[in-house]
Amino acid sequence: MIRSYEDLIQIADAYANSRTLVTGVELNVFTHIGKRSVTGKEISRKTRTSSEGMEFLLNALAGMGLLTKNGNRFRNTPISKRYLDATSPKSITNFLWLAGQHWEDWMNLTLAIQKGRPTDNIDTQDDPEFRTRFAKALHERSFYVTPQLVRHIHLGKAKTLMDLGGGAGSYAFAFARKNPGLHATIFDRPAAVKVALMEAKKEGLSKKISVIGGDLFRDSYGGPYDVIFFSNVIHIYGLSQNQIILKKVKKALSPGGRFIIVEYFLDKNQTRPPDVSSFALMMFLFTETGRCYTWDEVTQWLKAGGFSQFKRKRVNEKIGILDAMLKR
Repeated sequence: MIRSYEDLIQIADAYANSRTLVTGVELNVFTHIGKRSVTGKEISRKTRTSSEGMEFLLNALAGMGLLTKNGNRFRNTPISKRYLDATSPKSITNFLWLAGQHWEDWMNLTLAIQKGRPTDNIDTQDDPEFRTRFAKALHERSFYVTPQLVRHIHLGKAKTLMDLGGGAGSYAFAFARKNPGLHATIFDRPAAVKVALMEAKKEGLSKKISVIGGDLFRDSYGGPYDVIFFSNVIHIYGLSQNQIILKKVKKALSPGGRFIIVEYFLDKNQTRPPDVSSFALMMFLFTETGRCYTWDEVTQWLKAGGFSQFKRKRVNEKIGILDAMLKR
């Protein structure tokens, strides 16, 4: 929340630190440093960059606390080694790559407000290479969000769950671990579910996980399932597209089955939480019809679609859970 002159200046200048961090990740600076102590010239040679520019970049990263400097040599800090070195199992380098992909969208915000939604990035989003890395990026993000989310969701005696638009499978894996008798199916684009299969094998969950690669609007979801879990997809689409998905969800759910939606829900006036109203602006930039919705809007869709017994839970400032049952 901006309350003072100092807050205004800090927000106006925040892009500098963001861009510095993303550039460090895009150039694999933290990965090249690894566990070693290196000079700017060494990293410049490794990254094939300007030695002067690299020295400035490394100094700035050190000033941010992401590197340490002793004489003319730089090392990773514990936090950069853990999260910014691509060889670390806790790495979020794909997620920060995604932040870099959105940079151009944000740069065009003024033009988009003047002229309307940009459409020149839509083809890129459908590229299999982009979808693969996008799935990995969201998997890294979900890895940290999943534990606080899953503790709020109790599946009872459910035996089958579909993670619709489940990407690389972070949530499906967590549900499978928490519920020993559960089999989870992940539905997403073919490039994304390939990542999910690899991750399931890595996690030792291959026998508890199935995948369906397909199009959200054209292909069957299979089923029937006891639970359909739908996380952070509604905001990508407009009302008519979401209603198509909802009809297909009803067809894939068992009578009395649960539809669990995890979303960046807005409050009634659409200004709060502030992170969500900002995210809605990003959807204006990054999608053809998407935006963030209020709790009441989505609840009304579900009521009209034959759902009842609604439960709402805000997991944190940004994320909420809307749980509903399909009438028998």
